[in-house]
Amino acid sequence: MQALPLLFAALLSLVVVTPCAAQAPAGKTIPTFLVYYGGAPSVVAADEARLAKFDLIDIDRFRYADISPNTWAAVKALNPALQFYLYEMGGEAPNYLDAAAPVSLNGLGRYNVSRGHSMGSLNGNHPELFLLDAAGNRIYNTWFSNTGANQLWHLMDFGSAAYQAYWVEAVRADIANQPWVTDGVHADNCLTLSAAGGYSATSVKYPTDTAWTNAMTAFSAAIAAGLHGYGLKLWCNRGSTNFAVGAGAWLALDATATPPDVVGEEGAFAVAWGPWSTQFYAEADWKRQVDTIGAIANSKVAVFSHTALAEGGSGTDNWGRPVTYWQTLWYALGSFLLSKNGTLNNAYFNFTGNGGAYDRIWWYPEYELIDLGKPVGNYAVLAAGGINVYRREFEKGYVYVNPTATDVASVGMPQAVKVLTHDNLTLPLSDLPDVSSISLGGHAAAIVLKSTLPSADTTPPSVPTGLAAAAASSTQINLTWNASTDNVAVTGYYVYLNDAPLTTTIGTSFQHTGLTAGTTYNYRVSAFDAVPNHSAWTATPVAVTTPFALPPPDTQAPTVPAGLTGSAASITQINLAWSAATDNVGVTGYYVYLNDAPLTTTTATSFQHAGLTAGTTYRYRVSSYDAAGNNSAWTRHAGALRSRGPHRKRRLKHADQPCLERFHRQRRRKRLPGLPRRHADRDHRRALLCRRGARGLD
Repeated sequence: MQALPLLFAALLSLVVVTPCAAQAPAGKTIPTFLVYYGGAPSVVAADEARLAKFDLIDIDRFRYADISPNTWAAVKALNPALQFYLYEMGGEAPNYLDAAAPVSLNGLGRYNVSRGHSMGSLNGNHPELFLLDAAGNRIYNTWFSNTGANQLWHLMDFGSAAYQAYWVEAVRADIANQPWVTDGVHADNCLTLSAAGGYSATSVKYPTDTAWTNAMTAFSAAIAAGLHGYGLKLWCNRGSTNFAVGAGAWLALDATATPPDVVGEEGAFAVAWGPWSTQFYAEADWKRQVDTIGAIANSKVAVFSHTALAEGGSGTDNWGRPVTYWQTLWYALGSFLLSKNGTLNNAYFNFTGNGGAYDRIWWYPEYELIDLGKPVGNYAVLAAGGINVYRREFEKGYVYVNPTATDVASVGMPQAVKVLTHDNLTLPLSDLPDVSSISLGGHAAAIVLKSTLPSADTTPPSVPTGLAAAAASSTQINLTWNASTDNVAVTGYYVYLNDAPLTTTIGTSFQHTGLTAGTTYNYRVSAFDAVPNHSAWTATPVAVTTPFALPPPDTQAPTVPAGLTGSAASITQINLAWSAATDNVGVTGYYVYLNDAPLTTTTATSFQHAGLTAGTTYRYRVSSYDAAGNNSAWTRHAGALRSRGPHRKRRLKHADQPCLERFHRQRRRKRLPGLPRRHADRDHRRALLCRRGARGLD
């Protein structure tokens, strides 16, 4: 299995937005994204219009200050739907960025310093979070590390809940709580396969593909949930959809409760990796990528393709055949159009030259001049001269892809078409000839327009009815409405916040999260079709105020009462007393236990147990409780307490009588001391004293 490098840059960053997934504009054939990293020139005001053409931008956080007042606001002023994601390494941590400023970080930067993190530093407080090889050595990324300078990117235990919590808290401090915060965070190297990471050794803890992918799925889902809690979206760079185990990992993550908002395939269809100008995957691996990307339903999909060629250049591919820059772009673009989910429109495309360099604004006229409309179903496979050619119909044309190294001389068209190329995109369609068949070279794609189109649909859908909204919590409002109707079909709905577009959805409900407690939000909804024709929006906005957040639940129990004592007050009553317990909120009362069974409750620190049986032993404990129902442990037993028996007059022994006679004789002679008063029975006192002094009486 060949190792495939993933995204990395010298300095990268992060962003903030509520986790509501706005898809690309419904009528846009090729949604796009840009990756712009540290080695690229500074962004200037002249770049704003070009940047605003993209739907997603993955960028370094230090770019925030390139354009005043800040880069994100300047570009979003031209395209409010654009989403920025700031770079942060995911499953690895550097040992040499402890002194870097937060705006210059691209990793955790907490090797020997905590930066105020509640869990301390990684090396100093959590050495157990570093993954080890069989010899007990820490594993590191050989591609990103400089071993000669001891600058290492260590592989961390991404599958552990402790590292996941550490990562989320660090990103909150470094991005969510900073002025450069924007829509979301791009977490690099959330790899589906360890072989794609260039690591120094195999992890003892995750030695197999299954163990690795399960742990990485858990990591990606956990940090997505964590960032969503702070109003941030998550983009995870995953890769390896050309392998069966990698494709399975993608589908497993998509099925979790909290998949990332964006998942990235940095090596799709045609890549710059290896010694060739372009590497094309074998048909089976290519098809696996097409199918996997189209199957993702709960995340956006960022599709990266690239070539080692410079723009306009030519060379040799991994099949030993001539290859050009524009051939590679169109092959990747055609493959993307086969794979994209036509209903969700949730896939985004990026193509770079110069070996996949993220150091310029890569934009092509194809992105805005190719308009095929909405897909009409999924792709079909045609047999042409023993070669599989893949075709997908769109409202205004067709896409054909040959994923093999064998040229196909002729492919028949279902109707007259006009063939588009990179060189004729700006020509009037009337200048392009109608053709009924095309040739299709190996690892090539063709995009053709239907010469005759059906009459235009100009009828908008009906206005949605029954718009209702309710606050689900202090930070979330749920919206629902009734479905609209259309002469062809309703494609989706726009949701407006305070009369500005907020998002689109294909369903008749929406959950608006990441809100502020005690704030009023006003909503409207409109419907659109595939053209798109737009209905009017709902006439009366629905206003909802989020409630103030409730305090966190009290889960802390009071302390155990101290100093429990007990004494028999009578033959039928025992009195108990103890010292007051303490609690973080307040002690509500105390349980009294008799022989380890609940007896009663009291709000005081004493209790009188009456109605007892004389001469009986009783064992007591006490515990405290608060208003939330938290109970302390109980005390030790107060000791075995016995109620007093009834008073009985002592009877003199017969042998005491002679002694008492002598006692009285001596008393008369005043030779004995006074009697002790503590004895209740007079004769008994005398008899006792008599026995004590019997030897000296005569």
